[in-house]
Order: sequence, then C-alpha cells, then structure tokens
Amino acid sequence: MASLLLVILVAVGAFSWVRATRQNRRRWLARLDLPGVWLWQDHDGELELAGGTDRGRYRLRDDSAEERGAWRLDGHALVLEAEPTGTVVTLDLRLFREGTIGLHGPGRERRIYVKKRANVVPLRRPA
Repeated sequence: MASLLLVILVAVGAFSWVRATRQNRRRWLARLDLPGVWLWQDHDGELELAGGTDRGRYRLRDDSAEERGAWRLDGHALVLEAEPTGTVVTLDLRLFREGTIGLHGPGRERRIYVKKRANVVPLRRPA
C-alpha cells in the first residue's frame, strides 16, 4: 500500500512539473513574439520570420546578400537552415526586452534586432 502511494505521489509530481514547464515555454514564446520583421539595429539589414511561434520560414538580408530557408527554436537557440544549400547555422538567442533580441553565432556575432512594428492591431488573438 505504501509503495502504491509513493508511485501516485511521484506521478502527480512528474505531471505537475511537465505541465509547469510547458506553460513557462508558452509564456516565453509569447513574450519573444518572433514572427514578423526584425530590423538589424544600426545597420542595413533585416530578418523576417514567418510561421508559428517556434518554427517557420525566414528571409535574412544583410547589407547586399539575401538568404532564405526554414527556422526553428531549439531551446534558447535559433536554428536557420538555408535553402537550397542546406547549410545549418545555430544562433544563440537572447531576449533583451519586448521587441529587442540579440543573436550571436558564426558570421553573425553580437547582432541586435529590433522588431518592426506595424500600425495594424489584431482584433482576434490566435488560439
């Protein structure tokens, strides 16, 4: 009987931990608000992320070069897979404040992006 009670307590604890972790991730993704156009601060360039809150398509323009492909979040890293080359770049993603992120990785050291705000106000929040 005592072992059954222990198993139930462990199961309830594991369920609570998984649920809290998922809720924290959803809040973090909502706070990041990645989909949209991000302007490279103090430089000519932009990063456009389309899709869901944690994956989708991207377009990156730096000075004169342009790159397209798929993006996804892996923990606190932004993974960019360029097309058609298939080159995968993992960038460390930092949220400084709402609307300002930092990306750091090979070829993109210490870049700060500011979200381009639109004058469109969504009337319905996505589910």
